[in-house]
Amino acid sequence: MAKKTLTANQKVTKYRVLQYTTFVSEFLAIFTPFIVLGCVNAQEWFYNEEGWKVGLGGTLALALMGIAVFLVTKKKEDEKITGGYITLIVGWFAVTFVFMLLADIMSQISTIMLFGGLGLLTAFGLDLTSKNFKTKADAYKDTINKAKQNVIKEEVEQELKKTNDVKF
Repeated sequence: MAKKTLTANQKVTKYRVLQYTTFVSEFLAIFTPFIVLGCVNAQEWFYNEEGWKVGLGGTLALALMGIAVFLVTKKKEDEKITGGYITLIVGWFAVTFVFMLLADIMSQISTIMLFGGLGLLTAFGLDLTSKNFKTKADAYKDTINKAKQNVIKEEVEQELKKTNDVKF
């Protein structure tokens, strides 16, 4: 079956939807590793003999997730092309591997940060994709507006030619 050709307006809509979907997915990619780790370690991190309680690992995961989200939003305001992700990812993994070299309690921090770093890498990819779709949608939108102006110009020229109202 032949693939349906999209109109320019449909392409603008398609690229806008993809742009916003990948933008929202950036933040989901940041949260997902922390949620998965919380589910996997729920018994150890959140429950004890006395009932529900946020354990050390859960507290660390929540704190590090908060730091990750803060750093992403802070960096996204400053940078144009990479959104600050390169510096953030390099710094994130540097701190991760330093924590891996420390003692027992730090093994939980390094595991949390390692998986959080994977989420940041995913968010970076989605950010680049979102920007790409935005560029495409903007290009189509600009071209459509220029084409509309040309159509109006041609209509006016035809009208002027019919009425012989062209004076120089």
